[in-house]
Amino acid sequence: MRRIVCTFLALVMLATAAVAVAGDEKTPANDPMQALMPGEHHEHMKALVGNFDYTIKLYMAPGMAPQESTGKRSAQMIMGGRYLEEKYTGTFMGMPFEGLGTMAYDNVQKKYLSTWIDNMGTGIMMATGQCDKGPSWTMTGDMADPQSGKMVPHRSVTRVIDADHFTMEMFTPGPDGKEMKMMEVAATRSK
Repeated sequence: MRRIVCTFLALVMLATAAVAVAGDEKTPANDPMQALMPGEHHEHMKALVGNFDYTIKLYMAPGMAPQESTGKRSAQMIMGGRYLEEKYTGTFMGMPFEGLGTMAYDNVQKKYLSTWIDNMGTGIMMATGQCDKGPSWTMTGDMADPQSGKMVPHRSVTRVIDADHFTMEMFTPGPDGKEMKMMEVAATRSK
């Protein structure tokens, strides 16, 4: 009798496990391999892929006319569609300019991550953020301020206007401590 009860309980446990496994929806929480694969958020980044001409305006202080420069930007999805790599060339404040950015969506942390380096400094600027419908991205982080030598908060908003245009605005604390626009980029797909 005892053997029959043990066999019955074992069969019930196996049947329960089979039903549970069959009903599991594959999510990053129960399928780590899914967390490694590009998804919906990576598709959003594809709107920024391609070759663009850009104009950049740098606002030095409230009320001052911005300094304006132009250049070229190329962007591609890399590493199997997991990351957006952006390369900028042009002039900035009368000097040759090169910049390199990466953006990713981390399926595990459930947020966008970005890095930026350029030939105007020696640090790496990092930010995290979210994507809204449109798509548009709002990213925040801290960056080194060369004037004060301190880390200051920054916020950037990138908006896809249509298939051939996007903008990016960056904000930092102004002289009065209130947020001010420090930079604006307008990009048009190269023809």
